[in-house]
Amino acid sequence: MNTWFPSFRRRHTLAVVALLALTLIVSPLVPALPLSIQLTLLAAAVAIFGLPHGALDLALVQGASGGSWRALAAAVGVYLVVSAAVLAVWLAAPVVALGGFLAIAIVHFGLGDTEDLRGPQRALEVIARGGFAGIAPLVFHPQTTRDLFALLVGPNATATLDSTISTVMPAAGWLWVACLVTALLWRLLQRTPGWLPATAELLLTTAIFAVFPPLAAFLLYFSFVHSLRHIADLGAARFPESAALARRWLLLESLPFTAATVLLATLAWFLFAQSIDFNEALLRIIFWGLSALTMPHMILTAWWHGRGDPQPGDLFTRHV
Repeated sequence: MNTWFPSFRRRHTLAVVALLALTLIVSPLVPALPLSIQLTLLAAAVAIFGLPHGALDLALVQGASGGSWRALAAAVGVYLVVSAAVLAVWLAAPVVALGGFLAIAIVHFGLGDTEDLRGPQRALEVIARGGFAGIAPLVFHPQTTRDLFALLVGPNATATLDSTISTVMPAAGWLWVACLVTALLWRLLQRTPGWLPATAELLLTTAIFAVFPPLAAFLLYFSFVHSLRHIADLGAARFPESAALARRWLLLESLPFTAATVLLATLAWFLFAQSIDFNEALLRIIFWGLSALTMPHMILTAWWHGRGDPQPGDLFTRHV
């Protein structure tokens, strides 16, 4: 019986509302940061908040498989093969890889942020909330976002990128706006328990993406709205009655794989930095890396959910 996560979720939503509101209030006083600083801060946020979430995938497999080393080896194989395939697509067809990454991000973030909803309302909010990861930046800051995408795909693919954006974005943008407005109206009219802070979170997140540059807005959303909630959710799956044990487990289980991923990213930095400038190298490491990790992460978490969300296991911790 979970005794702490529901109250954590309520407190987290209220804290997010307060943080986003305060950020918007002080936004006129915040100087425009150079792209290199934005990317450095985003890289740190991904390492601190994002990587630990995926680093727990093998603990999910360990728990769901009853500690089977064969299942763990298969999970490692999924990560290696799928990640390598994603990176190969980035090298061979970067615009295809970018489009696939954005579509996957929309689904991943949308599903992750709507686990308390069901039916048509969830379908609406999957697009509304998931759209923060891929559509909102192009709606509010089209040129800045396009320039970032151009760095991701490289100069040889910019013509294809521009053609794809002009073809896809009108429909995608209107779909996102329609789903966002409908989702907000649904919550306002339905007024189920917790509707006010949830609605405020959705509105304020939209305002953040409208006011701040794409990378800064994504940093706030990815770190404080999305990742913290889902890291805590996994901790609650392992220790539903003890937040203290859950925190210890989350730290010890996620640290080894997070450190290994940071080490790989550092090696990738030395490879990229030899041929392209700082901003382009760091942008590619962050987002090529995220896309390469997100696909196997989605596969393994979908498998875990399909088995009824069994209790995660212990790879690096042992509790009496």
